[in-house]
Amino acid sequence: MTASDFTYALLAVNPVGGLLAAVPWGVFERHYSWPQLLVSGPLLGYLQVVVVDLAWSQLNRLAWWRALLVRRRSPRVERLLQSRGAFVPVFLLTPVIGPWLVMACMRYAGVPQRRVALPILASLFVLTLGLVAACALFPR
Repeated sequence: MTASDFTYALLAVNPVGGLLAAVPWGVFERHYSWPQLLVSGPLLGYLQVVVVDLAWSQLNRLAWWRALLVRRRSPRVERLLQSRGAFVPVFLLTPVIGPWLVMACMRYAGVPQRRVALPILASLFVLTLGLVAACALFPR
């Protein structure tokens, strides 16, 4: 793995920008092939979800954290709890607000990662596909 490959990976896992920065950089600077980007992009982007899920599990062990979450309940959160990680809202929100924030919202609503893994990964795949196509259609 070269320094440029490491840079691509860091861009892809970054919660600010993420795939929006990594895919064009991979296409124009590293000249990665589209299959390589379609595999690596969503997987690296999904790493944000894993980190949030693990951190949430650690925070949930703290009593003050659980008390803070109970105090922050609102009608909007209650509606989120009722959706239980429905595919379409998760799929549509992932590229807009980021996979890490979607996972944080789902964990706040009590939805486990296994319920939202497919819509998040599918959304990241479609986002990567769109970015690769845009880079091919609108070069530099």
